Amino acid sequence: QEDMWKHELGNADRYDKTKGWYGKALAYWEKTPATVNGVLGGMEHINERDIKASKAFIESIPTIGRERALDCGAGIGRISKALLCPMFSTVDLLEPVEHMVEQAKKELDPSKLGRIYLTSMERAELSELTYDLIVIQWAAIYLTDEDFVSFLAMCKKALKPGGIVFFKENCSCDDAFLVDKDDSSLTRCDNHYKQIFAKAGV
Repeated sequence: QEDMWKHELGNADRYDKTKGWYGKALAYWEKTPATVNGVLGGMEHINERDIKASKAFIESIPTIGRERALDCGAGIGRISKALLCPMFSTVDLLEPVEHMVEQAKKELDPSKLGRIYLTSMERAELSELTYDLIVIQWAAIYLTDEDFVSFLAMCKKALKPGGIVFFKENCSCDDAFLVDKDDSSLTRCDNHYKQIFAKAGV
């Protein structure tokens, strides 16, 4: 893993749009249509099933309050609109791509929309004891291991008593990892994620 990160990060500015790990990811999403099909990579057909499964899981945990949720890598508010807004009084968004945020504002109930963090996860600052639920779905693949650990540790402090971090992500098989050069992302294996969770104390 260390050798992989040394190779991928190199000495380039991480926010350089052509060579940087984060810059390339931002450039990819800045060119992506602000639609459900766009944010799901052409797989709009999974949207309903995805939301239904997530809703069932969240409802199965009675300790979760219903006051405030945070949607990380919120995009156009796909998850917020169908899942979080119906369940929580206020939903905050964390999303670095401006045209995605503008679409989210159009999609979401303004009475439910709270704070909008126009930034990426590795640059975000969250207040402690704020959220009943923090959702990180199909977004952690864009974080380096180091930044992922730091962000999870911050999320833990940002939770209210009884709150949870709801994490949903694709996993690679066995102990392999897969780097996608197009959108500058890393698909990790189950064990890799567990190592990160342990380091973050979650």
